[in-house]
Amino acid sequence: MTQIYLKPNVVFEPLVNQWYAWTFLLQPATCALVMKQVHLRIMESFIRAPELHRRSAAKMAGGPFLNGGRELVPAVDALIRDTRTRAAPLLALADALRELDELLAREGSGDTLSPLYARVPEPLKGFVELGYDLRGHASYRLFERLLYDSAGYLDALQSVNGFLATSDDRSFMLSTPRFPDEHMVQIRLPFRDALYDELFAARHAGAAPDLIDRLLVHAEGGAERRAALETWFTDAPPPRPPSAPARAGQPVRVRYFNHATVLVETAEFSLLTDPIVGYPLGQGDDPFTFADLPERIDYVLLTHNHQDHIVLESLLQLRHRIGTLVVPRSHGGFLQDPSIRLALEACGFERVVEVGELDSVPVPGGEIVALPFLGEHGDLHIAAKMAFALKVDGKSMLFAADSNNLQPELYQRIAQRIGRIGTLFIGMECEGAPMSWLYGALLNEPLGRQFDQNRRLNGSDCERAWPLVECFAPRQVFVYAMGAEPWLKFISSIEYAPTSLPIVESDKLIARCHAHDIQSERLYLKKEIIL
Repeated sequence: MTQIYLKPNVVFEPLVNQWYAWTFLLQPATCALVMKQVHLRIMESFIRAPELHRRSAAKMAGGPFLNGGRELVPAVDALIRDTRTRAAPLLALADALRELDELLAREGSGDTLSPLYARVPEPLKGFVELGYDLRGHASYRLFERLLYDSAGYLDALQSVNGFLATSDDRSFMLSTPRFPDEHMVQIRLPFRDALYDELFAARHAGAAPDLIDRLLVHAEGGAERRAALETWFTDAPPPRPPSAPARAGQPVRVRYFNHATVLVETAEFSLLTDPIVGYPLGQGDDPFTFADLPERIDYVLLTHNHQDHIVLESLLQLRHRIGTLVVPRSHGGFLQDPSIRLALEACGFERVVEVGELDSVPVPGGEIVALPFLGEHGDLHIAAKMAFALKVDGKSMLFAADSNNLQPELYQRIAQRIGRIGTLFIGMECEGAPMSWLYGALLNEPLGRQFDQNRRLNGSDCERAWPLVECFAPRQVFVYAMGAEPWLKFISSIEYAPTSLPIVESDKLIARCHAHDIQSERLYLKKEIIL
């Protein structure tokens, strides 16, 4: 056997301290707070009442309930103890962040903050700037890049768990840690390690058989895991992906992969938005998979810093194929708005380009324009969120992601600047979770229930989405980013009924588009579109 190939249905879950990895578990400050305020609390609650967690997880997939029963108690108890020792610098950082916030609330009364620098908790000294906003509220700003150089960046806690998929069922990522079993192999290497690129390239390019031996060196359980590791591979090469348009002037090919993942291919480049790539199960409704992607993806656009739009599981597997990642620029150092660029660079991505509102990135035959993105972030000041317009070869597309059209005048001004859009992709998950569902760990004091319920992570409903259609006058409107595909439930926790508000509202938009002779549909599973 001269070459081995990774089977198409091998799943790889990136983990931080056994929890499914997302960007808040990369930046040390957010990781510290999530670990202390969410992970430890869920695990300690589970130890007290495992069967309650099992029943509750079955009823409320997106709730703070660990999906398991008494059989997991020893493993969870061991992870609690391991967290308190191996992650001690992070837990100390979490305490320091709380202490600093309380210090500023207590003594930031409008006078100079200079004397407070001496009282900054030790784990944060040299990592923060203190200041007031224009209304006199004292707060701190983090020097994020330095945090990645600190004892709080514990990349030794990073690993990847691999297994053969037989169904779409996985425990919800925010509430249940992963524990290897006899069918899984856990590779304990930081995400930046180049060995992962060799492993993931074996899906389409193959690898020498000694890759298995080199992986075993870093596998939990060592050589005893050889038999399980060997099941990942085959000697049969995969089919080649369909050819892209052969020359300029040919139609642009657009492929909807799922959720907010759209592949655009021209004769000169390929572009992918918010990558989530599914795995084939051979059950009749298989998604587009890694085999349907080009060997080179010139541009990847990431719209915002939520766990269903920046999916490390897919990004790490594509790292060796990606040319340039285009990401929104954050405010810089504020806890709720961590830098996407710094997080991805720490994961080994070499070319990450930050953009602000209305910045342009040239591409062959056109440009990418970053557009303001309102809403869907619980009314928090967060800059790292962008919609993207793509203009190429006389075609134009707008990927609006979860933008909530709270101020139609904004899009009128944008339309005056960038002109008409031929194809609009708009998310309509208009009944999102309360703000605390995602950001609660960062709050020093809990938000009142009414405020929390009102400040939801909502996208546009029909009445908000329709002005975008009027503004940009597209020929096609596609509702996407609904989180409805079955393989996304472990990320989105969404399971729609015909009466679910996002379905009702998107049906209204589609009907209104049809009434105005605009092609429109709600995307699901997969679709190919020729422009």
